[in-house]
Amino acid sequence: MSTRDLLFAMENRVPGTTHYLNTETGEVVPAFGFNRDQILAEIRQFPKRYVRLPPLAGRSGYDAMVEFTSTVSRPELRTQLEAALNEPGVYRRFRAVLKDEPRENARWQQFRGEKVAGRLRKRLEAEGIAIELIPDND
Repeated sequence: MSTRDLLFAMENRVPGTTHYLNTETGEVVPAFGFNRDQILAEIRQFPKRYVRLPPLAGRSGYDAMVEFTSTVSRPELRTQLEAALNEPGVYRRFRAVLKDEPRENARWQQFRGEKVAGRLRKRLEAEGIAIELIPDND
């Protein structure tokens, strides 16, 4: 499954939208407005094929940022990220610091994807389902 698709599904809090993982194809399937009935009919027909991807709690995103910051080796960048973590608008500020650091931003995206996937892996292992993330090419 795509890292980007998984992150979007599990961080999306748009009312009326639910995401499901197709365990056969690895596709993340959104169910919303115009396609909801069609998607839910497919899920009812093949319930073992689909797993609901509930949105993550907000605190888990913050905790991941704190953990990532501790892995940054450049002291000046780590200091900037720590400052962003202690100011209002933490998510926006954190992204703004990394915007000018393409390598660290890419490392953050991978780190964040692995954190989200790790939580999902634990849940799916109980059902005998294994997942593998496919890195996005951009």
